[in-house]
Amino acid sequence: MGQQTEPIATAAHDVASFPVRTRRERLIAAMATVVSEEGYGAASVSKVVAAAGVSRNTFYEHFANKEECFLAAYDAAVELVIARVRAASAAETSRQAALEAGFAAFLGFAAGEPELAWLCVVEVLAAGPRALARRDEALRRFADFLEEGRAEMGASDVSPLLTEVVVGGIYEVIYARILKGDAALLPELLPDIMFVWLAPFVGAVRANAARAEVGRRIGVPRDSLHVAPEPGRSTRT
Repeated sequence: MGQQTEPIATAAHDVASFPVRTRRERLIAAMATVVSEEGYGAASVSKVVAAAGVSRNTFYEHFANKEECFLAAYDAAVELVIARVRAASAAETSRQAALEAGFAAFLGFAAGEPELAWLCVVEVLAAGPRALARRDEALRRFADFLEEGRAEMGASDVSPLLTEVVVGGIYEVIYARILKGDAALLPELLPDIMFVWLAPFVGAVRANAARAEVGRRIGVPRDSLHVAPEPGRSTRT
């Protein structure tokens, strides 16, 4: 008598960007859903298999425990967002345009996939030292992307430590917005994030000009940008 195969059921809440061609992929998507709804601490194998529509035996065929499944979900989400960032930036011809496209892709991903954003930015902090190591590696990869072509902006002599500081600051701002439930508003941060990234490398004047241009392009009112004045120019009327 042949081994019975378990059908791939449809979970109630699929994560849109995750493929679900296999049971392993369905379990990964289910983990993202359960963690986003209940948090890593409250998530359990029972809840994940129920959301995935598979058996506990199937879970343990693919993962040793809850942590392994979470790490797989985190890794899959990071690969998705990095692929989108690189694809968006590759379509541009200048380094500044590529950076803008990359940041826009990242913010758009987080806004469009709030479950994955919550998993990657918030719940990763509660998932233990292995998850934190994965988070640190993801931030390093994003910093490496930002470092590419720095000489093109005339900033080849700037310490790489500055990149770490800026990336960390941007991450904290995004974390705060996601924690408040404002992931859908993240794309509106693009002008200010461009300023924060550019200012240490090209100066406040050029960074302000870029921020204002990006704001006009995406429809963010100038009054909401809080653009710093150019040297010697007062903000008083």
